[in-house]
Amino acid sequence: MSTSDANPITIRAARWPQDLHAAQLLLRHYADFLIHNPVGPVNICLAGYEEEMASLPLQYAEPDAVLLLAFQEGTAVGCVAVKQRKDRPGSCEMKRLWTEPSTRGTGLGRRLIQEAMTWSRAQGATVLLLDTVAEAMPDAVMLYRRMGFVETERHNTNPLPGLLFMKVDLL
Repeated sequence: MSTSDANPITIRAARWPQDLHAAQLLLRHYADFLIHNPVGPVNICLAGYEEEMASLPLQYAEPDAVLLLAFQEGTAVGCVAVKQRKDRPGSCEMKRLWTEPSTRGTGLGRRLIQEAMTWSRAQGATVLLLDTVAEAMPDAVMLYRRMGFVETERHNTNPLPGLLFMKVDLL
C-alpha cells in the first residue's frame, strides 16, 4: 500500500496463505509483550488467541477485515488489523497494532495507523475505533492521541478491566 524512499518499509494487506507464518510470528511477539508486560500480565485480552492465530485468513479477509503487514527487506516488521463493525454502521475497529522493537522510533506505527485509516475510509467508514490498556501501552496511547484519537464510550464486549476506548473521525 505504501513505501517511503527514506524508510524502505512496504505496507500491504496480508496475502493468504503465503503470509500466514509472518503474520503469526508478529502476533506472537505482540502476545509475548502483553504477557510479559512490566505492569503485569495483560492476557485477558488474549482469551481465544490461539484460535484467532489459527484462523487469521478467516478473521482478516477482505472486504470485511484486513491484516496490514509491514515488510522491511522481505522481513515482516509490523502489523495492524482492521475489521468493519457490522453492529455499528460506518465504523471500523483497529486491533493488534504491533511494531518490532528494531523499527521503533521510525514512524512505522504512525504509518500503520494511517494505512488502517485509509483502508477504513475505502470501506465507507467515518469512524475508526480501538480499545487499549493505557497502563500497559502508554507509548501507543500517546501515538493515538497525536493522531487525533479521543476517548469515547465502550464500544465492544472486551472484559478486560481498565480499558481505554478511543475513536477518530475519518471525515
